Amino acid sequence: MKSNSDKAMLSLKIRIIIGVLAIPSLFLAFMIGATILEGDYDDISYFEVVYSLIGIFAVHIALTGKKYF
Repeated sequence: MKSNSDKAMLSLKIRIIIGVLAIPSLFLAFMIGATILEGDYDDISYFEVVYSLIGIFAVHIALTGKKYF
């Protein structure tokens, strides 16, 4: 079993690019949270939820540097 130090990590430049590209989806995630707090559940589409989840996953990759694919 490999430890965390044995796994290949993404370079810092790639992690910064991924983090910057994930910013719009994070804004959408905050907007979805605000919409939920207001109680307007019908205004949220499935695409918005999926796009936000992909953005959160991208930020996780940018912060940890793990390669999942």
